[in-house]
Amino acid sequence: MSNGNLFRSSSAPVRHRLLCQLMLGTSLCAALPGLAFAQATTTQPQAGDSSAPQNAAPSDGEGDIVVTGYRASIEASLSQKRDANAFVDVITAEDVGKFPDKNVADALQRVPGVVIERDGGEGSRVSIRGLSSDLTLTELNGNFIASADSGDPSRSFNYLLLPANLIGSVEVFKSSEARLDEGGVGGVIINHTRRPFDLKPWSGNVQVEGTYSDVTKKVEPSVSGLLSWHNEAKTFGLLLGATYQVRTNRTLSAATESWHWWTDAANPKQATDVNGKTYANDDAISYWNDGVTTQGGTHYNGYWAPQSVDETVLIEKRKRLGIQATAQWQPFEGFNLTANYFRFQLNGDNVSNLIKIPEWGYGNFFTGGQFDKSGTILTSATFQVPPDGTACRTGTSPCTMETPAMQSYYARQKTVSNTYDLHGDYTHDRLTVSFAGGKTRATGGPSFQFYAQAKPRLVVGDGLANRVNGNMLSQWSFTGQSVAMQFSPELQQNLMKGISQVDLGSTGSGYTNSAIEQKYAQIDLTRRFDSFIDSIQVGAKWREGKVERQTGRFEWYSDAANTLRYQDTAGAAVTQPAFFLSQPIGNIAGGFTTSVFPAFNMDNYLAYLNKTYNGPVRVPEPENRYDIKERIWAGYAQANFKMNNIRGNIGLRVVSTKQSGVSTDVIYYENDYCQNTNGDPFVPPPVGPDGNCLVLPQAQREVKVFSPNDESKRYTDFLPSFNISWEVTPNLLIRGAASKVIARPGYGDLAGARSLTFNSDAFVYDRAQFGALPGWFGSGGNFNLKPFKAWQYDVGVEWYFHRGSVLGGTLFRKDVSDFIVPLVLDIQSEVAGNTVTVQQYSTQANGSNAVSQGVELYAQHTLPFGLGAQVNFTYNDTSVAEITLDGKKVGDSPLVGSAKTQINGSIFFETKKLLLRASYNRRGERVGGIQSGLNVYSDPYEQVDLNASYNFFENLQLTASVINLTKSEERAHLGNDTDARFISNQYTGRRAYLGLAYKF
Repeated sequence: MSNGNLFRSSSAPVRHRLLCQLMLGTSLCAALPGLAFAQATTTQPQAGDSSAPQNAAPSDGEGDIVVTGYRASIEASLSQKRDANAFVDVITAEDVGKFPDKNVADALQRVPGVVIERDGGEGSRVSIRGLSSDLTLTELNGNFIASADSGDPSRSFNYLLLPANLIGSVEVFKSSEARLDEGGVGGVIINHTRRPFDLKPWSGNVQVEGTYSDVTKKVEPSVSGLLSWHNEAKTFGLLLGATYQVRTNRTLSAATESWHWWTDAANPKQATDVNGKTYANDDAISYWNDGVTTQGGTHYNGYWAPQSVDETVLIEKRKRLGIQATAQWQPFEGFNLTANYFRFQLNGDNVSNLIKIPEWGYGNFFTGGQFDKSGTILTSATFQVPPDGTACRTGTSPCTMETPAMQSYYARQKTVSNTYDLHGDYTHDRLTVSFAGGKTRATGGPSFQFYAQAKPRLVVGDGLANRVNGNMLSQWSFTGQSVAMQFSPELQQNLMKGISQVDLGSTGSGYTNSAIEQKYAQIDLTRRFDSFIDSIQVGAKWREGKVERQTGRFEWYSDAANTLRYQDTAGAAVTQPAFFLSQPIGNIAGGFTTSVFPAFNMDNYLAYLNKTYNGPVRVPEPENRYDIKERIWAGYAQANFKMNNIRGNIGLRVVSTKQSGVSTDVIYYENDYCQNTNGDPFVPPPVGPDGNCLVLPQAQREVKVFSPNDESKRYTDFLPSFNISWEVTPNLLIRGAASKVIARPGYGDLAGARSLTFNSDAFVYDRAQFGALPGWFGSGGNFNLKPFKAWQYDVGVEWYFHRGSVLGGTLFRKDVSDFIVPLVLDIQSEVAGNTVTVQQYSTQANGSNAVSQGVELYAQHTLPFGLGAQVNFTYNDTSVAEITLDGKKVGDSPLVGSAKTQINGSIFFETKKLLLRASYNRRGERVGGIQSGLNVYSDPYEQVDLNASYNFFENLQLTASVINLTKSEERAHLGNDTDARFISNQYTGRRAYLGLAYKF
């Protein structure tokens, strides 16, 4: 007993002291009352000390400790943060080719206030302090880098393109300086690549890695390498880097489409939330003017319900290539030239399989539903085919279950970003002249794309024997912010028996390819002084951007002249068992549940089309022009001051922007669909051998009108900025900043192009069973959008209590105006000279003035034996602002993209040979756009990642990682009164990596 007490009394203070040291560095020491901590006085090393080994932190005088690896990288990052005049966070690679995370965006999410969006489980886009990713300016070596995805172009950079092994460091500017490019209201992120003079001659690295995911059950490779050389005189050098990666992403997701308030047209009930309160913006609520009645006679009136509930398995086979070629030349002392070429390429071979239960079955098959506690939200619906001889199984209508609708989408696409630039620096005495020029261009979109839909029923004539159901039961339920579906157990077997038909009206192709290009040239002059004014910087920059968008489709034709589409051919809806997968899709590891998941076999179906018909034929739409130009001139002046323990800068940037070009409205008139019986479009049409109506040729039933728009606008902005830092003591720093910033509307909104569809009564009569509704529908840009503007203010305190350690906090506020909100709502619009109601119109609108304010708290500390931690917390409070479209209020919304809380924490242990690191990230609820008058909210999301490495020898290292250890899923709901209005749920899997890295 006494030995036990002696053991505790002697060792406990040691353990408590070590624990408290670590916790003090991570702002948690207050949770350990009664424990004491003695802090030794240290001297902060100077950043960039040439006496320190490469990638090693200089000694702090405590036994000449030299650290390397991960600890050295975070200490170097902290040193740059401390020396900066503005509010800046920095991420530094551990070594050549060794970035802290597998993806640059994944590493950025560790920075206070940063939220990322994921694509296939990988970080793709970055937002800062609660503002959307389009408001974050991403640059490569100080200039814009173009990226283009499939679909509409975006200002937001897609980090899937950027190989992490080519990046040396990343700066995140949260406060502005006049010398920085405008365009990032949230912030500016500058990715810095390596240069030959930064590395030793003939140095580099090679890394080979394999990855495994629980949703694919595959092991796939990744290879990367970098080689750098310069001559002995360090006047000429070359660097080559490359990475190649093969990866299959499998995303399991559930979603809803188009929430409405369902109520009888004859006895309408006003929409309410779960508390029984009506909405102030009732005009923006989407009303479905029809209640529903079950087979048993129960009638439902006045409730929220989605138009469709879907489950999806998306398989993306990605091949990623990254290339860097850099040359450095010093013609004479004081003059350096650097030329770069970057190519980032992402090839995708994607198949999306979807099963959906739309509203089609409410007329004949609805047997009952379940509601939330308030009774205002439908949370489950069951549809069953009635017995033969009862209900609709006695009449002349087909009375066949159209669900689950089985949709498949196939695309081959490639995204390429090429950047060329030349940088020069000349220094003489106190003057430095820098210049740069370059071009960045990105293209993206499918080289081939096709989608198809089938129904599990067979109609070949009159009588029940010729109207066969392949599925007798369809049920969807919202379960724990996910979806569960139930179907007849014989569904898959019936598909193999040929009980199915292709829905030709939902089969076809439509692609959008985009290109983004920007040329730029700039010059900067810096004059240094021995006075309170440390230096003065002036500069000018010219940028000319161009956005192009091309649309079209692929067709198969049944005649030699290529005039009759196969979808318009009698018998084209007939299926074969080989058109479907022989077994239902399995390995549903998350995202949703279902009793069976049937799907198209797209390889077989496309092979059949290619063999049977003429195609695929690429049919471009040159009339659908979208050519927008943007010319920007900017000039700035900035004074950097320094006196004793006070430093900072003050400056003004003046920017002139001109946007012009041509966009096109595309108007579709769906006048009819089926051939008419005796010329009457409102009687049952003639039926073909596949049980479908005989379809009119597309040219006879659809009219497409292209209406070009010439648009131009110009505006000038004056953007002052001020940053100040005060070293109260050698280890205590107080900062302040104020600036005005702007962000231009997204490229897809620079023009007011609209895509509108009118469904005639005759068309709806033929397509009603497949969800067709009468009237106008569509989407479009909003050329009247104003640039997003904000005044932002920051005040912060940083205590560097130990080498490589900090405890700090920042208060921030953004007074924003004209922020942009995506909308889906019914609007009044002028089309062909008439004012019409366009239903479920998707567009963008400006919000009025709003405030985003909050606090960032952060800490970092490492104990002498290698145990360390990094933590940060961000709280962001945004006000609610009025949203207007064409001068009319359509609702209220917080700032889109804002999340109230963000928590990041990493704990690591590092020795000379071993590194272990665990990282935790949690994002609070995030605000999205408006649908049916209500905001979409992404649920809180948290994830744990593990990283480890072991050095066999000085130059050979084993690496291992587990991403999304917690198997977390991303979810979203509609409205802030409840999470019962389910929007989506997505699971991308847990992924493991194992690799070898060799440096030389």
